[in-house]
Amino acid sequence: MKRTLFFIFAFVSLSAFSQSTWTKGNAVWHYQLFNVAETGYVKLWENGDTTLLGKQCAKLKAERHSFMLTGPNGGYFESVTDYIGGAVYASNDTVYYWDIDHFSVLYDFSAQVADQWLLQTGGTPAFSCNDTSVCEVESVGTVNLGGQNYPELTLNTTPGGAFQMVGKANARFGASQGYLLPFPTSCDSSIIVEWDQLSFICFEDDSLYYNPGNLACEMHLGLDESVKSSVSVFPNPSQGKIELVSEVPLKQVLVINVVGATLKELNPNVTLAEIDLSELPGGTYYLNVEDADGHRIVKQVQILGGN
Repeated sequence: MKRTLFFIFAFVSLSAFSQSTWTKGNAVWHYQLFNVAETGYVKLWENGDTTLLGKQCAKLKAERHSFMLTGPNGGYFESVTDYIGGAVYASNDTVYYWDIDHFSVLYDFSAQVADQWLLQTGGTPAFSCNDTSVCEVESVGTVNLGGQNYPELTLNTTPGGAFQMVGKANARFGASQGYLLPFPTSCDSSIIVEWDQLSFICFEDDSLYYNPGNLACEMHLGLDESVKSSVSVFPNPSQGKIELVSEVPLKQVLVINVVGATLKELNPNVTLAEIDLSELPGGTYYLNVEDADGHRIVKQVQILGGN
């Protein structure tokens, strides 16, 4: 009997490229997002520099903007959470990314058909995958971007690896179909994992804007930016007991599941609220929070274990 898991993969660490044909500064990528009962987009952007093992890398930060129904009466709310980021650097035709505690090859634009490289190694993979992921080149071509031709590879990942790179990637900004960075996958056919489905929307840096579908790169539902940073949730992920910290007393907290149903309502009227969600099954939930000033924000929480 197959089990179904709802899983949103989120971790922090990556970068951007310089020199050669890679990005030209202030790079931003946008991807369309689909998952169970939600849609939205992922924004990935260069966020400063860092030095790792003597290599100057561009840091990449990412946010997942999810739009979900609030319940049977309709209406949507926007949830903003951290997403897959990291640090990368480019050397000649190769782009490297920080892989846990070392650098691995992200793209090798000098590769030919059937060439392979070690995409990821180490860690403790889930879903019956092994601890190495290998990327393979299926075809090689060129693409014209901004009046200039760039190498373009069609990539796939050999079976058994915990991470994958699939689809076309060009030497100017990377993946033009899937996500820029290695993306998690499952190797256990007995488990159906509802991974985020991402598709490229647009890319922009200091010398190129590329939007092949002429789509809106992002949209918002009017979240108050000052409120986004004034409410914190910890620990997250959690075994079930969490704390909400706010600069303003919290008027109402709604606990909502992934299909938009309200599971619990609290009216704490304090700036530090303790919430016990340990009775809920493990998975992703949303806290629809309203403070005493009438501002509302949604926070995503991940419950581990559960019943």
